[in-house]
Amino acid sequence: MSRKWERMVEKNSKRMNQDRLKKGQAPIGAKDGQERIKGRSWVFPLVLASAGILFAFTMPQANAGDTLYQITVGLYLLLALFHFFVRRPYLKVGKNELGWRTYAGDRSVAAQDIASIHIGDHRSTVMLKDGKTKRSFSKAYHLYPMKRINEALTQFAAAHHIPLNGAEKETVGA
Repeated sequence: MSRKWERMVEKNSKRMNQDRLKKGQAPIGAKDGQERIKGRSWVFPLVLASAGILFAFTMPQANAGDTLYQITVGLYLLLALFHFFVRRPYLKVGKNELGWRTYAGDRSVAAQDIASIHIGDHRSTVMLKDGKTKRSFSKAYHLYPMKRINEALTQFAAAHHIPLNGAEKETVGA
């Protein structure tokens, strides 16, 4: 297929998906079996808002009329709101992979790269096979709905024979 044709198909499918989304229908070409569980980050927006408020109250009287200083304070507060309402962390549980959002960007890991999954009431942790990488999904830090996360991770671990809560893998034929 030529590139022009691919671009035309992509443009038309994007427009079609927007129309289907407005009607409440599933988009065309959507990846079935993916569940996206969203949380809400509050620590980084709190730091940004605190910095903006700190700059606002420590503004010297000489710079009180400086509009650039006031714009800086406003942008800190706007960035805090952006991180709180728009850039929400998530856990995406797919058929053969897990995905999540970090501050560096989106990360996805295949099921064969996961060493174990530890599930708790307030925190669930995914440990990778490289031995040094682990990702925690916390109720306190990112306000995740832990019941949904624990159910999704338990089903994912069962489907791919990943050790859950430190349990060893069962050996076949032993």
